[in-house]
Amino acid sequence: MRIALLGGSIVALSVPLAAQVTGRSMNLRAPAVIGQTARFAMTYPVSATGNLYVFLWCCPPFPATTTLTVPGFTLVGAIRVDPLTTVSAYSGVLGPLGTVAHSLAVPNDVSFVGYAWDLQSVDLEASTCTVRFADNELTIAIANTPPPNLVPIPPGTFQMGSNATTGPPYYSTADERPVHQVTISRPFWIGSYEVTQSEYQAVTGTNPSYFRAPAWPNGPNQPVEQVTWNDAMAYCAALTAQQAALGRVPSGYQYRLPTEAEWEYCCRAGATTEYNCGPTLDCPQARFRYSWPATGCSTGSTVVVGNYAPNAWGLFDMHGNVFEWCLDAWDGSANYPPSPVVDPYVQTGPFGLVRGGGWNSISYDCRSANRHGVQRSSQNLDRGFRVVLAPVLP
Repeated sequence: MRIALLGGSIVALSVPLAAQVTGRSMNLRAPAVIGQTARFAMTYPVSATGNLYVFLWCCPPFPATTTLTVPGFTLVGAIRVDPLTTVSAYSGVLGPLGTVAHSLAVPNDVSFVGYAWDLQSVDLEASTCTVRFADNELTIAIANTPPPNLVPIPPGTFQMGSNATTGPPYYSTADERPVHQVTISRPFWIGSYEVTQSEYQAVTGTNPSYFRAPAWPNGPNQPVEQVTWNDAMAYCAALTAQQAALGRVPSGYQYRLPTEAEWEYCCRAGATTEYNCGPTLDCPQARFRYSWPATGCSTGSTVVVGNYAPNAWGLFDMHGNVFEWCLDAWDGSANYPPSPVVDPYVQTGPFGLVRGGGWNSISYDCRSANRHGVQRSSQNLDRGFRVVLAPVLP
């Protein structure tokens, strides 16, 4: 069984404590399901450089904490894996970067689905014979392969917002500023496409779209529209329940709308220009009505998802087709923070947010940084959404 574990796969949820006592923290870098690769890490104070470390695991997960006494050693923190069944996984010497990570290949074997255990790090300061445990553990459960058309997104840092001119051709507004550094600290998956009418109907049993069959024969493969924020949230909840029953939702994850920061991070896909395809957006690149300053584009409706080239991360229609609901609330102000932030998410405010522009938009409304605040109860035939399979937020 230990050999199977070493060759197995993990999906993990960090369980933070009320108080940090050692400054060591376990965290997930790449959630894994069968057929993919997991990556997990420990962050630690740079003062721990040179310490020996080992990752410990136990099976099944250990729901308690305990303290140990080892003659001749000082132990700091609580052990969160079962001392009687714990085995070592990875070991080494802590370097000066303040983080150490390991990968674990995931065999494409459904027999692993549902297997669970705990993972916790411990390190030794040899000069003082002091052993310190991480302040949290990773509670691990193996998940099945997610449904198709989801793209894995790694953690990363980007510049959110725009300093573009307030006049032509971009018509940037104050609510896109200040440009600030945003770190997305947790990996997630995002839909390659906007949710289609057929996908929405399969989960909810309804199709509120205007551009649907038989008037639009391709309607089932066009994005669902005329959905409110609440409609999109209800779809995500139903999809989570459906896919969890099939073992396809990793522990601590759910289907939901992307946060505004997650959306822009994915839209840009590493680009720093106003559009993910460069400084301009032209008719052959997206479904929208008018390319500033003088080119008409759209023929007056949505189009089948994936009809245009994807961005660098393989995501289609991040510009145009339909505006996409984000998870955040908004108070309507230019409320970006001036300093770097990690995983920003605004929970309260009178408005919802849509991003990306739609088939009836002018090119500047399709920019990566462009924001629109709207009533969450509103419907429009150029408004839809895409989903992420991402960590549950507070």
